Amino acid sequence: MSKWIFWATVVFAAQFAAAQQAADRGQPPGPKSDIATAADALKLAEQSHPGNTAEVGAALHAMIQAELEEEEVDDATLARAQREMTVAAAALGQDSAPSLEAIDDTAQVLNGLDRAGEARPLAEQALETAEKLFPDSGVAMSANTRLAEVCRTLGDYQTGLSVSGKAIEIGRKAKAGNEEILIEALTAHSVLKFLTHDGAGAVADMEEALEVAPGARLSDIERGTLENDAAVQYLQIADFPKAIEHYNRAVELIARESGPQSSLLAGIQGNLAELYTRTGQFDLAWKGFQIALADPYLASDSLAWDHFGFARSLASGGDLKRAAEEALLSARLGREKAVLQARTLPEIQALEYFKRRPLGIHVALSLLAKHPELPTEPTYEEVVRSRALVADEIARRQRNLNSTNDPHLAQQLNDLQQARNRVLEADAIKPGTAGKSQAVAEAEARMEKIERALAELSATVRADERQDAITVKDLRAGLPPGAVLVSYMAYGKLAVDKVDPERVFTGSYIAFVLRSDTERPQAFDLGPSKTIDDLAIEMRKAVDRETRSGGLGSAINERAYRDAALALRKIVWDPLAEARKGANLVLVVPDRMLNLIPFASLPEGDGYLVDHGPVIHILSSERDLLSAAPFHRRSGLLALGGPAFDGTQTAAGGANLRGAQGICEDLNKVRFPPLPQAAQEAVDVSALWKRWESGERATVLTGPAATSDAFLRAAGQSRVLHVATHTFLMNKSCGGGNPLLDSGLVFAGVNADRGNSIVTAQQIASLDLDGVDWAVLSACNTGNGQLSDGEGVLGLQRAFRIAGARSIVMTLWPVDDEMTRRYVQALYRQRLEFHRSTADSAWLAARAMLAQRRAAGQSTHPWYWAGMVAAGAWQ
Repeated sequence: MSKWIFWATVVFAAQFAAAQQAADRGQPPGPKSDIATAADALKLAEQSHPGNTAEVGAALHAMIQAELEEEEVDDATLARAQREMTVAAAALGQDSAPSLEAIDDTAQVLNGLDRAGEARPLAEQALETAEKLFPDSGVAMSANTRLAEVCRTLGDYQTGLSVSGKAIEIGRKAKAGNEEILIEALTAHSVLKFLTHDGAGAVADMEEALEVAPGARLSDIERGTLENDAAVQYLQIADFPKAIEHYNRAVELIARESGPQSSLLAGIQGNLAELYTRTGQFDLAWKGFQIALADPYLASDSLAWDHFGFARSLASGGDLKRAAEEALLSARLGREKAVLQARTLPEIQALEYFKRRPLGIHVALSLLAKHPELPTEPTYEEVVRSRALVADEIARRQRNLNSTNDPHLAQQLNDLQQARNRVLEADAIKPGTAGKSQAVAEAEARMEKIERALAELSATVRADERQDAITVKDLRAGLPPGAVLVSYMAYGKLAVDKVDPERVFTGSYIAFVLRSDTERPQAFDLGPSKTIDDLAIEMRKAVDRETRSGGLGSAINERAYRDAALALRKIVWDPLAEARKGANLVLVVPDRMLNLIPFASLPEGDGYLVDHGPVIHILSSERDLLSAAPFHRRSGLLALGGPAFDGTQTAAGGANLRGAQGICEDLNKVRFPPLPQAAQEAVDVSALWKRWESGERATVLTGPAATSDAFLRAAGQSRVLHVATHTFLMNKSCGGGNPLLDSGLVFAGVNADRGNSIVTAQQIASLDLDGVDWAVLSACNTGNGQLSDGEGVLGLQRAFRIAGARSIVMTLWPVDDEMTRRYVQALYRQRLEFHRSTADSAWLAARAMLAQRRAAGQSTHPWYWAGMVAAGAWQ
């Protein structure tokens, strides 16, 4: 055995045996003397100095700190912390050191209870108070570090790096007496460096912390914990000898003070287990993970990550059944935590948190890709339950808010809209302008503060408390006759049946096919995601070239499109042929770049899939099959088209394309030209409606009447919404990082008054569109937006779905004004005259457009006929 692992292995084996014996005897954890002592002191303080006194506040603080130190935090601890805030404020005022301690204690307790979303505003308040009362001091250092820890939990790594870096900067200038606080800041900064893929920076932080340690008053447990933290960072950069050296030291120090059965050692054994996995010592690794997972004080995030590590180790070592069980447990724990956090977080923070969840599902998918003989149902169900979690939670939140009649809530919603508008205005300030950064930061902070308050209110009025628990049986029952469900999933493929020292993730795709006439979903490994995504990008480049060509070079552009699309079809579609055999409807849930390509345009023979069938329809998530009945029944049509962008009657001539793209500042500069065909399109749709749906009203808004106010007032009153106008789609740096502020619709008067003539996707998401059957978004790029793994495309189409619209007809690229008008006529004829489903109407309209162009001898490039697709409910 290597000399580096001798000591750790001896202690490890002794600890494992002792833990097993204790478990066999059913022995509970030992008493926590520090907590008991603090509890006695609190009782004495309450007897000697009753009421809201400084002595009681100090005793509460001491007891809470003892509970935090021993990681024995529960709802009773939170109640004590909240009481401490009341006592401190009453005894010494809010601007006092005890009040600051109380706020900080409450934030730490909430974070320890996995309620980081609630902890963050308190941690921010504590930092603000600390910088006001104790600038450039150890108190300010601690407040910065506490906020960094909360931000890490929430996945806001950049803010965490910033505030922990500020703590380090203060500590280096005033090191004497602040060594312990500086070590905490360096450790927090190191973890965040690792999480942002800076392994060398993480190690440098820990080496600096070890250099500071001799001057600090640290116990052996604290020194051992620091050695363990250093070992973790060396493990991340695969310096195994250095990692073992620090692990040995950590075990020695902690065991010397707390004994070989300390729960602190359990965490170290989890880290050692990761090292043993990466060096192929699987027996030792699996014993270590068992010890780590037996720790009763593990926070839920750490528990989920440890189950992921165990699953990955089992997969590498070839214990496939246990690996799948651990992987799915990790995925479930991470999913449930993400849902809980999303309930009380602003939207952007909820999305960031979801991205950082444990990766158990990646292990489960890697196992299926390597061993398709394994059971597919449990993994597929977890894929379905994990898809579009944040978007669905935001939708539930908005429905809850829309269902209340509270005037205070109405005012908050109005304040939120003003705050979001201010974010856009601040983003649009010219770069380099004095005060821009401050304006953006202040606008974002106000927006997030109101979002957080509304999220907490929504959580209190929630009608649906149960978590989604969709089964394969539910999905099969929701499939219409003759249909199959195809689910694509992008994931990171991990090593199975082999040692992987570097812990490589290979971006990959997998597909599941579910039929109503078979019980078991089939899984198909589609290979590396880079190949698939690159082909989708090539298809879109060929569309962009045709968009700009003016009809010149169409044959070359179509050939380039077909070459890329044919290669893509062979990877993502052809392998599923046998599994979907006999289907007349294929319901597709795409992921990543597959969201941005129309499946109808994949080549088949000399034509395209749209020529032959089966009909292909897009779902936002598999849950679209099980959509609940709407709360409200709407009737009638709202058709809005060709707004007077200058504020007066729409001029003759105008633009061919319906949209604008660019950076934030461009939104204030671009002039939106008239769309005369869009106005006629709205009139055409109204005429078809009156002919075939004469029993329901038709409202038409064109020219100066097509204002944002008119749209917002009328949108929730109709069964069908048709919007033919310009859109804007900005890069993802706009809107304070909120993807629903990056895109929107443009209305009358926009060239004179930006602020009151655009409606962002975020505003649309806050509407009550429950009972809207169709939303036809007849403008450029309405199906585009920010791609988010597992969440889909975050933009206009998702906003309408969040608001409650059942089906969306959207565009995947810039569309021509005249061609779009023709497509829309064909679409509504299929729907209104022939009473076809959404899926059939969109499919047959595209087929008709292609046939017309062939008959006329015109280019059949998919840009002309395939850009509009339907998504959501297929009916």
